[in-house]
This record gives sequence, structure tokens and C-alpha cells, in this order.
Amino acid sequence: MTFCTECGQDHHAGEREEQAALDREVEMERLRTKRDVEVARINAGVVRDVTEEVAETELAVAEVEAVAGTEAAEAVADALTAVVTPEPAAPAEPVVIEAPEPEPEAEGEVLPPPAKEHEHSGGYGSSAWFAGR
Repeated sequence: MTFCTECGQDHHAGEREEQAALDREVEMERLRTKRDVEVARINAGVVRDVTEEVAETELAVAEVEAVAGTEAAEAVADALTAVVTPEPAAPAEPVVIEAPEPEPEAEGEVLPPPAKEHEHSGGYGSSAWFAGR
């Protein structure tokens, strides 16, 4: 503080008080800003943690639903297979067909050749040639 040498009063006291009030306001605003930044960081961390938890929970639920869906599909497939597949029939007894006993062949017997049904001469002057046989 400086006092006037002529009158002994402090002529700049009002200016200093205004400047001090402004400095206090600036400091208060700086502290508020710092507080807001810290709160935002904390909220961001909480949001990130909550988001991670939600994602992990959704993943676990999806895994459980996938396993349950697979098991349900297998159960349905087994049930359909049981309905569609007939029970195996009892094995049938084999049918035995006995072959007839071969007739004994006479030794030295010679059979005559089979008879011809129709004999014709195939010559030019035969009647078969004119008949188209």
C-alpha cells in the first residue's frame, strides 16, 4: 500500500480491492473447472466400467443361450430320429429249400438228338422256296 504523500490517503485502494475480487473470482472459476474435469473423469470411468460389465453380462447370456439352443436342437433331433426310425424287426428264420436229388444217369446210354420240327429242302425247285419259307 502506498499512501499519497500530499494528503496521506490511499488513492488506489479501490482499484486494488477490485483486482483482488477479480483474482478471487478467477481462482474460484479455476477450482470449479478443475472440479468439473475430475467429476467428468470419474463419470467416464464409471460409465466405462458399467459398459464393460454390461458387455460381459450380455456375452455370458449369449453363450448360455447358444448352449441351451444347441442342447434343445439335439434333443429335438434325437426325438425326431426316435420317431422316424422303426424298431429293428426280429431276425427272420432262414428258409431252407432243398434241392431235388439228381437223377442217376445211365452209364453208356446215348440219347438221340432232338427231332427237327420241320424239314424242307431249300432248293430252287422246292415248294418251300415258292412259299417263302
